[in-house]
Amino acid sequence: MRNNGNKILVGIKINEKLRGALDESKDSVKHLFTGTDSEFLEILEMDSVDYIVKTITSGASLEELSNMCMNLKSILKMICPKFPIHDGDIKIYAQPKQPVRTYY
Repeated sequence: MRNNGNKILVGIKINEKLRGALDESKDSVKHLFTGTDSEFLEILEMDSVDYIVKTITSGASLEELSNMCMNLKSILKMICPKFPIHDGDIKIYAQPKQPVRTYY
């Protein structure tokens, strides 16, 4: 199976409580949002809602997805130690490659 640039996102919706916890987080952990590879977190908007996500290419195994969920949860615990994160809060989303528009 060939990967055409599709991505899988493991993420959590940013609600008001999480946004407040992020705002109160220490500067020493904010670097966890600054990288561009899968080791870092991203804030991504989907359907006018913000999510904190980790990205992996499509074709990931269940073990890889499980590890990503645990990793996301542990990083969020470092950033927002008082914010409760339940397993049901973490969702998996598909993000297809953005089509290239051709103008005629």
